[in-house]
Amino acid sequence: MTTVIVPVTELKTNLAKLLERLETDGSPVYVTLHGKAKAVLVKYAEYEALQEKVEDLEDALAMMQALASPPEEAISLEAYEQRAAKVRR
Repeated sequence: MTTVIVPVTELKTNLAKLLERLETDGSPVYVTLHGKAKAVLVKYAEYEALQEKVEDLEDALAMMQALASPPEEAISLEAYEQRAAKVRR
């Protein structure tokens, strides 16, 4: 994969071309503003996969913390999921 870095001005003028390139070679497009990274364009499927991985890792971490906590601090899975849903909003 090739690293693609573009300033926001180029993104504005060549968005369709950059999206087409993203679709064909899959390389993320790093967007800069005044020389500093501000955003990354990735394929939607890749973004969704990353989001799922983050959620899985958050769940695993919560499980590890729950197992390590004293029994009096334990909460039900339902209560955890409700708290996690509030945090994700």
